[in-house]
Amino acid sequence: MTDSAASSAGGSTTERPRREVPVLIGAAEMAEIDAAAQRMGLSEDALMESAGAAVAELAVVELTRLTEPVAGPGGPLAESALISVLCGPGNNGGDGFVVARRLAAAGHRVLAVLVGDASRIGVGRTDSGHSAAHNWTVLQSMASAGSLELFVAPTPELLLKLRPRLSPATLLIDALLGSGARAPLREPISTAVDLVNAIRTHARAAGRGCVVLAVDTPTRVDLTNGGHSEPVVEADLTVTFHRAKAGFALDRDARALAGRYFVAPIGIPLEAEAGIVPPDGEWPPARITQVTWDEPVPREAEGFARPGGNVPAGPGIQD
Repeated sequence: MTDSAASSAGGSTTERPRREVPVLIGAAEMAEIDAAAQRMGLSEDALMESAGAAVAELAVVELTRLTEPVAGPGGPLAESALISVLCGPGNNGGDGFVVARRLAAAGHRVLAVLVGDASRIGVGRTDSGHSAAHNWTVLQSMASAGSLELFVAPTPELLLKLRPRLSPATLLIDALLGSGARAPLREPISTAVDLVNAIRTHARAAGRGCVVLAVDTPTRVDLTNGGHSEPVVEADLTVTFHRAKAGFALDRDARALAGRYFVAPIGIPLEAEAGIVPPDGEWPPARITQVTWDEPVPREAEGFARPGGNVPAGPGIQD
């Protein structure tokens, strides 16, 4: 087949432009890109499913790194690792619902908590929050069948009663608040943040591995400027979507709070970036990719704290 024939049969053979300029986006740009992708026909359900699948994939990798199954003649010598997923009522929580479903469907021991009122799932979303509500319904059905444990904690008091169930977790997944959050933390989200940090700290003080994985951003680090709430989740790894976010490049504290930082593709077409990302902006990653910032970020989390080292108890437990 001649070049001209190939061109007419398969479209233009014009070389694609070089895209080498580094790109960082903020929360507003990500919202615009997300909306543009949906106008092109990519459903919110598909985006949420892709986001949750990416987080679940990294969760399995991290869990494999943390745990080593030991079996005896009668079977496993230890109970399987617990994954606790804390979800807010928004779309970040919807991503968490997908993560919990996928991990439970793969045979992992999962405890999921809706930190908020179930009647508020998706409330206030311009897209009506249907995807989060759909995934919540599926999670309820799985819980009824015994595939996972599911709790609703609309108040700090109810959430703190769950501390004994959450504390044994080897992996804590923070799906409380994502890119759309702006205001100071409200209850019960604020208590949930304190609880995540306290469980992680006490597990390590006891010499037990416990890792926090944040969905999109630790609750709550601003994706645009890197500012953070008080309290704020201290994550060991963070998975964001489509492109790296500017706040973590701009703020050293934000990078430390995020831990290892990954960008996962969720199927957004490049055309959705038109008018938002410059035409010569670098290609978004085609697979889950770890971002290593140019400036080294010192982290203390390599060793465990010594037991009895004056570690504050945190909420839900007495000193």
